[in-house]
Amino acid sequence: MTNPKPVVVALPLDHQTDELLATALDLGQRLECPFVVVHALGKRRLESEPSTTNRIAKAKQTLGLRLQPLWKAGLDVREEVEVGAPAELAINTALRLSAQLIITGGGRPATIRRWLVGSAVEAIVHRAVVPVWVVRGERAVRRTVLCPLNLNSPSKLGLASAVRMARLFEVPLRVMTVLSDNSSGEGPSVEEARRDLEEMLAQHAVNGLDVAVDVVTGSPAERIVDAADDAGMLVIGSRGFNPLVPESLDSVTTRALRHSQCSILAVREVHVDLEASEAEIARLADACRVTWQLIEDDRAVEALPFIEPAAQRAPFNATIQEAYAIVLEKVGQELEARSRHELSQMIRARIDRS
Repeated sequence: MTNPKPVVVALPLDHQTDELLATALDLGQRLECPFVVVHALGKRRLESEPSTTNRIAKAKQTLGLRLQPLWKAGLDVREEVEVGAPAELAINTALRLSAQLIITGGGRPATIRRWLVGSAVEAIVHRAVVPVWVVRGERAVRRTVLCPLNLNSPSKLGLASAVRMARLFEVPLRVMTVLSDNSSGEGPSVEEARRDLEEMLAQHAVNGLDVAVDVVTGSPAERIVDAADDAGMLVIGSRGFNPLVPESLDSVTTRALRHSQCSILAVREVHVDLEASEAEIARLADACRVTWQLIEDDRAVEALPFIEPAAQRAPFNATIQEAYAIVLEKVGQELEARSRHELSQMIRARIDRS
């Protein structure tokens, strides 16, 4: 199976390094594609340019040693090291290279609770427009691929990715849905739900796969997490992605991601009007560029009509909020400026925290 698009591996150079590289090696031997291993170095206040250059060189040397097994196996692997936030580096690299997948670590079973709001891993899952493989537990997929589906809003990409992974790693596929256990009689019956799942599967190439279809009742998040105990990978497809407001994941997906101890493949359904979203992002970037230029020229009043609507449309963009705060300061709106500075700092802290 060949795909020319690269796989980005976000490598932290810590206790997760070995399992991430083992995953990349196993995947690379099955999927003929290039790999880009990225490593982010933490920022240091008042660090000189020569010192930064030296740190990057040392990190690349360390990376080179760790990547030897992948190179010896004949994989096409290159490394990139930059100073900055790990999530930003992984996401930006994936966008720049049109990557097919991001691989990152998710903590060992004993430290799963570290993976909470604010971690680099969750930032990648929330904001990436490509699938994200969060490696946990086993270094390779040797057991069932589990794909839970919400019948009210099924993720076609999630199911397609689950089928692909089951076929790629030659393991069984289990598709399940969780029905409410209330007694009101609303919603499909178990038989209707099973029929819906089978119809969805019929739209994918599942010939030759060992496929199981399960319909259970109860709390969706709890039943999914319980079922994941026996799985090698949990594939979560989430509908609805807007690059301008990327923080939103449904509650069931979020809980499953945080509490499942097997590897996770998180697949976001990109908004159908992606071109419009990309055009909006371009307009916001242009407004930000013009604003910074006007700030440098000491023409903050002229910048206000550009940056104010941009800040309203992109509430989670730290750079835009910071630019807006500076403009507000210069036009005398100090109270509002202070709140925007605080918002910008909160956004950056959430991205940088690991």
